[in-house]
Amino acid sequence: MEFKTPQFSNFIKSPDKSLRIFLCYGQDEGLVRERAKALCLTAVEALDDPFCYVELATSGLSDDPARLMDEIGAISMMGGERVVRLRGASNTTTNLIKSVLDADYSNTILVVEAGDLRKDSSLVKTVKAEKIGVVIPCYRDKTQDVTALVREILGAAGLTTDTAASEYLRQNLGSDRAISRQELDKLVLYMGNDKRVINLEDVRLMVGDSSAESVFDVVDAALLGNLPILEKSLNKAFFSGESSITFLRLIQNQLKQLHKAASFIDKGISASDALKKSGIPFFNHQKAQSQLSRRGAKHFATCLDIILNAEMDCKTTGNPDEAICRRALLRIAMANHKR
Repeated sequence: MEFKTPQFSNFIKSPDKSLRIFLCYGQDEGLVRERAKALCLTAVEALDDPFCYVELATSGLSDDPARLMDEIGAISMMGGERVVRLRGASNTTTNLIKSVLDADYSNTILVVEAGDLRKDSSLVKTVKAEKIGVVIPCYRDKTQDVTALVREILGAAGLTTDTAASEYLRQNLGSDRAISRQELDKLVLYMGNDKRVINLEDVRLMVGDSSAESVFDVVDAALLGNLPILEKSLNKAFFSGESSITFLRLIQNQLKQLHKAASFIDKGISASDALKKSGIPFFNHQKAQSQLSRRGAKHFATCLDIILNAEMDCKTTGNPDEAICRRALLRIAMANHKR
């Protein structure tokens, strides 16, 4: 079974006790941790009771794989359900999970945390195929998810935002749920007892480009033709674990907007009106104008073809994703640099 976000939310409110094995995985490590914690709290009241909650790292089980089975089969001295939380899982953990599928889960739930796995990976397929198993993909927050998170945290503090501030938060949060929460908590602390409406200046002062600073630096550098910054930002982002598909998808979205704006300009519409009609946030208009800089719709259509082909190559050729992504972004940057 697989839980989408609505199903997950419903389960947290009203847990189905027939489901006992959970796999949270995805690019958003903060969301993986957050959802894993929420699952644990459906079975126990707190995570600081060693009798009903145990946390294991896959790296610590290499010399003692039987410990996982022992922990699942243990009975709480105080009665009630137990939680076994396994962190740092990957496809190499598949055999370990398979070895405990027949364990007695009448008293225990197993919550597994993994990184960015494919939907057809062995670990995902193994858990999903189990009658008592559920997989929960944790993708980076979409706009509606970020909006809901902003309302949740700021609303609890009695704070609201104006339109510009809301748009800024939607654009600059979302790559990692934990970091997004930290940034919003920081904003709440900054506002203190000042219950006025939060404006753009407030959020720019307190909320950085926390969703993926190096990621957006990569996209900007490619579109502006800044080769040194592109190389530096790519190295930083890949080192921090960002995926090639992340870059390709982000630059696709920006290229689509720029292509739309360039098409309007080609038809004689003013640049300012073209930017508005294309859906580019107004606080990014100055940057977008630099990226457009006398480039027509045909130029951005060609750039889009390069990125779309690169994404297809990443998924089909078996060649290193990072090399494919670097080559595509370098081609975009060189095309924009020459112009």
